[in-house]
Amino acid sequence: MPKLPPKNGPRIERKNTLLIDGNALFKRGYLGSHDAYTKDGEHIGGLYQFITVTKKLISENIYHNVYVFWDGKLSGKLRYEIYKDYKSSRGKDYVNGTEPEDMSEKLQQYMVKGYLYHLSIKQLEDEVVEADDFIAYYCLTKADNEDITICTSDRDLCQLISKDVSLYLCDKKIYINPDNYNTVFSHHYTNVALLKTIIGDNSDDIKGVKGVKEKTLLKFFPSLTEKRVSLHEIILEAQKLSDTRIAEGKKPLKGLTNILNSVTDGLQGKKLYEINDELVNLRKPKITEDAKERFLTMKTEPMPQDSDFREVYQMVKRDGLDELIREYYMSDYFLQFKKLKDRNN
Repeated sequence: MPKLPPKNGPRIERKNTLLIDGNALFKRGYLGSHDAYTKDGEHIGGLYQFITVTKKLISENIYHNVYVFWDGKLSGKLRYEIYKDYKSSRGKDYVNGTEPEDMSEKLQQYMVKGYLYHLSIKQLEDEVVEADDFIAYYCLTKADNEDITICTSDRDLCQLISKDVSLYLCDKKIYINPDNYNTVFSHHYTNVALLKTIIGDNSDDIKGVKGVKEKTLLKFFPSLTEKRVSLHEIILEAQKLSDTRIAEGKKPLKGLTNILNSVTDGLQGKKLYEINDELVNLRKPKITEDAKERFLTMKTEPMPQDSDFREVYQMVKRDGLDELIREYYMSDYFLQFKKLKDRNN
């Protein structure tokens, strides 16, 4: 006699997926691992840390799939076409493309991609699409029974947090979710994009309202710390606060006035909020139709036949990585990767 389904309906198995912001994780290891050298004096910190952190993450949870997304040579161009100051302080070249000038960095990033290939971890890079947008697109199109962990140090991706999506901040080495978000940040997790729309994002050279920072916003609008708030609600509340001050015979506050009038030092002008929402809102990822097709192909097609774990052991010895993982047996070090591959077969 067949078993009856659970009283609350059929049981749906949940799947865990790990999404890695490749450039963020690699850069952290490359710039931070000052003592990761081979016996020949070659720096391999970017490679060592990338593989080691990935190993740590997949040993802490049972993931069914792991994907790594990379920034391409012209990544960010889709935002640059909207706002010409986008990432202007980073020396990005949106005509010829930008790659690492440091040959060691360039080589190690190439090596990481080779290791991932033979460890059967799928990865994707598009010339103009940023890794953030691929990750956002994945989260927006994920299966209903899928739980996602995003590995990054980029706070922009915090706006993707939900009951099914958490972040591992690799710079702080902590997992962030809706329940503990306010132990790290002052605002409610649903307001990440709204705050950036208003105050801008210095790391990407996106200007916001002149003279208004997060601390000012939270002081004027404490509801930002408690619940989801819309831009319309902020504008209405700013008008109410300004009217109250005038009625009490007080001078207008410059910050409130600037919010109401969209005053900015940036190129956006009066379209500040409209343009900034286009730039920062990952619920509307900047991704081309061609990139969507390549994304779908990556997810659905099996790894190529020449992806081979045995090749990894040869690469480890070739690159001097064995000297840094000598406290493990080689097979033990890569055991979690082997288990991940077996789950996918």
